[in-house]
Amino acid sequence: MTALLGEYDNEAIRDAEDYIRKHKINELFEDLCTHLCNVRPAKIEPFLVEQLKQRKKQGPRYSIYSEQELHNVFSLFDLRNEGFITREQCKKALTTLAHSEFHFTEVENAEIKDDKVDLYNFMKYCDKILGIKP
Repeated sequence: MTALLGEYDNEAIRDAEDYIRKHKINELFEDLCTHLCNVRPAKIEPFLVEQLKQRKKQGPRYSIYSEQELHNVFSLFDLRNEGFITREQCKKALTTLAHSEFHFTEVENAEIKDDKVDLYNFMKYCDKILGIKP
């Protein structure tokens, strides 16, 4: 009987882990915690409720960066002010914007097709890979 209970427990744990993975619950909490740390609201619960409402309305893509901040990140990698960065620089810039393990993995696995990436395409990669919309 103990073996049956152990088997049931393992199955229940696997089902729970599958559910968490399928619905990206860890990523949700990582995103919310990161946003909490960046904004540091005085009232946490209403802030989280509002964030969840926004996610429900807009999907998981929301911006914790302004357009100017994304432009500044691009400029940090475009040191010669040529108007473009390399594929490798683009990945490094995207990595600086990643705010969860999920996003770090997304950047690592992302395919940057352009040899030279201008600001417009950098913004598109921010949206496509990280879900950051300025």
